[in-house]
Amino acid sequence: MASRTILNAVDFDENSLATLRTSANLAAQTGATVKVMHVLQPLSPTRTSRELEENLSREQILRERLASICKERMAGTSHEVLTRIGDPAICITRAAEELRADFIVIATHSSRSMPRAFAGSVAERVIRESCCPVITVRPTSSGDPDSVGVHMTAAPVTIPIDATVARVTRLIAEQHVRWFPVVEGAKVAGIITDRDIGASEATADTPVAALMSRDVVSVSPTTSLQEAARRLVECEMEGLPVIEGSRLAGIITRSDILRVFSEIAPPRPRSTRMRSKKTGVV
Repeated sequence: MASRTILNAVDFDENSLATLRTSANLAAQTGATVKVMHVLQPLSPTRTSRELEENLSREQILRERLASICKERMAGTSHEVLTRIGDPAICITRAAEELRADFIVIATHSSRSMPRAFAGSVAERVIRESCCPVITVRPTSSGDPDSVGVHMTAAPVTIPIDATVARVTRLIAEQHVRWFPVVEGAKVAGIITDRDIGASEATADTPVAALMSRDVVSVSPTTSLQEAARRLVECEMEGLPVIEGSRLAGIITRSDILRVFSEIAPPRPRSTRMRSKKTGVV
């Protein structure tokens, strides 16, 4: 009998990681090997050597994190960890073809009874373009689709604690970002912002550690978006590091939260009061 393969595409939010249980159950019934894959979207469409190097560094971080999660959640299930860089739907469907997958398992991330929550999503595109059957897993009642983990940027660009102001200034200009987490190993040591640099008399060779804020306000992947928004407003910050255990899991920004809130806000009702064009009487 030919070996069977299940391709399980995941993000790092809880709704997506819950699909690992579905794949493990299928593998137990069919004797399949589960290929667990995460697709990292590139920082920018350009292909400079520096950006390729940063993308590869982020990919390695995510691969190690995914391997750790799978080791815990898929114990006893034959599995391998894969990562790709590019458009998620395209990478998933191409990987399914290359691996000759029997199934693709993917979360819908449909958090509300709104058609647009699924239409146009990665899952919808995979279903449309896949060469093999696709099993979609909807969020469970225990998962919170409005948590930070669902909407954060995983493996963000970070600044090592021994970096200089020159490096931060370059990244601010290239990434159009006003702040970065400063890391020491896998832990967040502080936050450096353009305001920290602008308000100082630092030179290009000044170490980031001399300017960064060490009192880090953070959230966890399970923190609600509403709570994250409250902390951003109270601390007057552009974004927050997302910390899982003692490790940096990602970042959540004002733009991320505003984007979600604008999508779920109900439309304003039109006034039923009409003004007469002829008389001007309401």
